[in-house]
Amino acid sequence: MAATEPALVALNREWQALLPGSTARVEAWALAEPALAGATELGGVLAMIRARPDPVLAALLRLGAQDPLAHRVVLQTMLGKLVLVCAGRPGTLPEAVSELWLAIVGYPVDRRPRSIAANLAWTVRRRLHPASAPAMPLPEPPPEPEAAAVLADARRLGLIDERTHRTLWTVYVAGLTSGQAAAVLGATPEAIRWRCSHALRRLARSAELLSA
Repeated sequence: MAATEPALVALNREWQALLPGSTARVEAWALAEPALAGATELGGVLAMIRARPDPVLAALLRLGAQDPLAHRVVLQTMLGKLVLVCAGRPGTLPEAVSELWLAIVGYPVDRRPRSIAANLAWTVRRRLHPASAPAMPLPEPPPEPEAAAVLADARRLGLIDERTHRTLWTVYVAGLTSGQAAAVLGATPEAIRWRCSHALRRLARSAELLSA
């Protein structure tokens, strides 16, 4: 955890420094995006994400084109998922943060307005753990599939069983934490994290089959 903790501490410290004086910008966001109506400060926006993730995240992604602080809110709300993505490899967190930022800035919100948090987490995982590097760069890479579609394909192809599919769906599509997923699925948080990590390593080895 040595590499993970300083990165998380730095990000959370930065977030705390952003909270004071955010009222005017957040109120301007609320005027521009109906999904943020009533928001007056950054902490309230995080609460809105928990209550209605997709419309609020979509609004922030659109706003981020003009105000990077909106993208920073998306990054902040994704930190828990980012730690899960880096489970077992805590030294990759700084790289994962960079990949997440790129995924946020380039997210195609008009084409993928649903399961936004899960799709961002899935994009970061695929970029951190590519199955293989192409011999030469592709001029126009195909869009990455939504997490739910990838999991459905993996189940159909027999790459994961029903229990694993349900576990991955609960964490990466529904967006539950390992603790919340454990309560829903009747397991321990440790078992959920292990099952996700083990299954995703297996899926990474079958990336070509899944992308066919």
